Amino acid sequence: MAKIILSILTFLLMLFPNCTRLQVEYRQRIVNRDLTEANIVRIINADDATALEALMCGNIKQNVLGLRDKIGEFFDAIDSEINTFTLGSKGTYSADRGNGKSIRQSVRQINFETSSGSFAIVSTWETYNSFQPDEMGIRAITIAKVVPPSTVTILYDICATNGVGEWHE
Repeated sequence: MAKIILSILTFLLMLFPNCTRLQVEYRQRIVNRDLTEANIVRIINADDATALEALMCGNIKQNVLGLRDKIGEFFDAIDSEINTFTLGSKGTYSADRGNGKSIRQSVRQINFETSSGSFAIVSTWETYNSFQPDEMGIRAITIAKVVPPSTVTILYDICATNGVGEWHE
């Protein structure tokens, strides 16, 4: 069903390329399909910089110099393959200007173990943006080493230059 809806939206966008509502609907469905914890883990295990870059927001793609190299360094911060993972804390943010324009973001944490210890990936995903549809996607992604009970060391971070929650600054 999702493929059919995406196909219809693609066709409609060919007919009406400047229709913001169609752009938002199409981009939101792509983001919701691709931005899953399991997909992020699969991309990291495969060291697939192209796939992770494709999930990133327009701001990161435009403003992070040497993005492919930075994604490679992000992958290198994890010393071995992720076999199992669990979801940690989650949070949401939304803003509505009252004129039909709104933004929704989700902050998600993926906890996992490797042969050298415990780690977490914390990411901000913009899942809806009717102001700028190209900004939907990963707005920030951080990998940290976790030493119980409460020591967290940030190993690597890729983030948009604006529009990311205060947890990240």
